[in-house]
Amino acid sequence: MNLKNKPLFKKIGGLALSIAVLCTSCGPAFAATGSPDTSAARSLTIHKYRMEDIKKATTEGSGQQTDQVPADAIPLPGIQFKVTKMQDTDNTKVDTTWNIQIITTGADGSVTIQGNDNLPMGVYRIEEQTNPAVAEKADPCLVSIPLTNPAGDGWIYNVHVFPKNQIKPGPDIDKFVTELENKHDTADISERVKWIVETTLPDDIATCKNYTVSDVIDTRLDYVTGSVKVYRVDTGKKRVLMTPDCYTVTEPNTANNRTLTVSLTDTGKKTAAKSLLNTKDKNAVLNIEYNTFVNKTAEGSLGKPIPNGATIHYTNNLDIFFEPQSVPEDKKPEVHTGGINLLKVDADDNTLKLQGAKFKIYRTEADAKKNINAVKDPANNAIDWEVTTDANGIAHFWGLAYGQKGQDAYYGDSTNYWIVETQAPIDNEGKPYNLLKYPVKVTVNSNSHAEANKIIVENIKHYDLPYTGGTGSLTPLYMGAALILMASGMSILFIRNKRNTGNK
Repeated sequence: MNLKNKPLFKKIGGLALSIAVLCTSCGPAFAATGSPDTSAARSLTIHKYRMEDIKKATTEGSGQQTDQVPADAIPLPGIQFKVTKMQDTDNTKVDTTWNIQIITTGADGSVTIQGNDNLPMGVYRIEEQTNPAVAEKADPCLVSIPLTNPAGDGWIYNVHVFPKNQIKPGPDIDKFVTELENKHDTADISERVKWIVETTLPDDIATCKNYTVSDVIDTRLDYVTGSVKVYRVDTGKKRVLMTPDCYTVTEPNTANNRTLTVSLTDTGKKTAAKSLLNTKDKNAVLNIEYNTFVNKTAEGSLGKPIPNGATIHYTNNLDIFFEPQSVPEDKKPEVHTGGINLLKVDADDNTLKLQGAKFKIYRTEADAKKNINAVKDPANNAIDWEVTTDANGIAHFWGLAYGQKGQDAYYGDSTNYWIVETQAPIDNEGKPYNLLKYPVKVTVNSNSHAEANKIIVENIKHYDLPYTGGTGSLTPLYMGAALILMASGMSILFIRNKRNTGNK
């Protein structure tokens, strides 16, 4: 049976636990029907069970093997009990002539002491030993060997007791992006994004059988090889980086369905346990950090969240397998990216789409004016990102961060960028258009990539100077030159006249 971390399960964890046998001294039992047969074979069997709801354990035991246990009770192996013989004359004092025994329940949840030499008649105290996986151990009890039967007219020589209790819940899991407690962020395509898985540390972390976190990486994200870091965090929020020998990592690949797996080793479990303080309020956690890139596949979901979850796999020190716990869908952190579409057209005729125009994009107007610090090419971060309009005049920058950390994909702020035309298109006569004189501001948000929101960029045709030797086309130049010369002559004449007048 798998265990779940249900709220009810956690609340019940602190309830007092009971042992299903009538716990009395043996005095009255012996008196019931006279002396028992000292030669009869004797045994004491402890049957240990666990239950999700200890309140259902309402039937008192009689000491017989036929005692019934609740239907949902499950045998619990690996639990130790201390058995101590008490003095016949004073059940509060230990009989030092008998060696105290520590016994452990087996695979069926039971353990037996048998043989008359091993088990003299008398009263025994049974004490469950502390186990970090158990929410609260059963109360100690006294058991008489033999025990008066339920009818009160005979003896039970093979006594069976059925202690029941509840084990502690498994670890919880949560996940964040960029920093703890943050659920939303934005990124460019090819930009690195940090994810943080946070899991609680159970009290038996040092001895549990399995403590593993897995994450099936979204296809729009690419795992950064070697980026895993593991921290243990105590209740004071002190983070301590764990060494690589504390965990094993299986990195995502096609064969394992892009699954990242991080498992604590025995060394790691003991190291993690150092964060558990000796207090009732044990809120120590484990932080597992790793990085991904937003990849080109994200172009198909611009303006939408790219969620990323994780799952904790846990088997406690009693070899009880807990149902894996995953980050709920509505609690998964996400990253998002946006984009813009450009449409290049002739300024005089917007139906004329212009091919071959090239653009770069910048995060600030100042950088755009200086042509520095352009956004880098997602395919090659060593070069600037430059796009070219196609035959339909279309070019796009897809994969641009927008909004702020902590804002979701749909309702986050817009972010402004500036585009600079680096090469003008050529018209149908082979003549280039004029380059745009200034950077153009564009806005990126969750809808800016949509076809309906494309940005129209107009180009004005470039007008050539007249051809050399073309008389007709030179006439305006001659006329202009003549006017300039005439104006110059009149100015000179005016200045001379002024001088002559002054000399008279």
